[in-house]
Amino acid sequence: MISLWQMTVIREIMKTGSISAAARQLGRTQPALSATVKELERNMNYQLFERQKGRLIPVPEAFFLLDRANEILEQVDDLNQLLKSGGEATPTKINVSSMPVFGDHFLPSIIADFSKKHPKANFQVAVQGSPEVISSMETQRFDVGLAERGKENDLIHCRRFDVDCVCALPKGDPLLAKSVIEPTDLAGRPCASFLPEHHIAKALKAAFDKAGVDFDPKFQMQNGAAQYEIIGSGAGFGVFSPLNAWIHRRLWSNNSDIVFRQFVPKITYQFSIITPKRRPLSRAAMAFAGALEAAVIQMLNEAQDHINDAPIRG
Repeated sequence: MISLWQMTVIREIMKTGSISAAARQLGRTQPALSATVKELERNMNYQLFERQKGRLIPVPEAFFLLDRANEILEQVDDLNQLLKSGGEATPTKINVSSMPVFGDHFLPSIIADFSKKHPKANFQVAVQGSPEVISSMETQRFDVGLAERGKENDLIHCRRFDVDCVCALPKGDPLLAKSVIEPTDLAGRPCASFLPEHHIAKALKAAFDKAGVDFDPKFQMQNGAAQYEIIGSGAGFGVFSPLNAWIHRRLWSNNSDIVFRQFVPKITYQFSIITPKRRPLSRAAMAFAGALEAAVIQMLNEAQDHINDAPIRG
């Protein structure tokens, strides 16, 4: 069993780097804090700190404890503020974990709009890869997550979206005379693609192999945004999600250099809005999750408008 006071002591020691400094910050004596640490270590049956050249060095387990202690102590602080305010609205932190395509280009505007209606909502946004987003959501540390291929399980809720990838061609490309692009149209042409392990890159290669034509992933990039300049310059074509089409149209300065077309066979891109199952969301976090879903639906509708079905003839 660990007490709030023990959590506070551990947090202060790890922040200041010594028991004496932590004692000064907390207004207690050094022996009192040393006794608190020893009691906690005895109860947990392992050592939290090692002494090296007169300094306390936390062991890996101490960092895990600090992470959870911070979360609990922040919730206690929020509760105390709420009680002191007599139930009036108090600042609420919304923790968001997002894959880069959303975190860098889409989320900031959604957060800005939400903050106008909910001025007491504070945000902390972690941008990381989809596997890390899903793992962090499963720890219940975050309120809302955005990741590729999220799958519902005992720890997380997933609002999944399945969308069809589009073909991106440079302005003036002869293939724009067609409304639908197939692998046979692109045989042997250089492609601005994702890294080989990405599921879109794998699906694209499989589509070309099935059609019996050569696939040339000359430019293998980390993300879709990195492909824009290559495609726009005419050095290659691309196939990516409609999210990337929307980002190019809305946020890219030279947004008329690429034209989008439907691509067959269909390559499905999956992503999810994720929320935790094992702890309730604050009202502000629930409202943000709802606002985010509405914004995603609107974004996908706008992206569809950028996929021009009508052929462009010279």
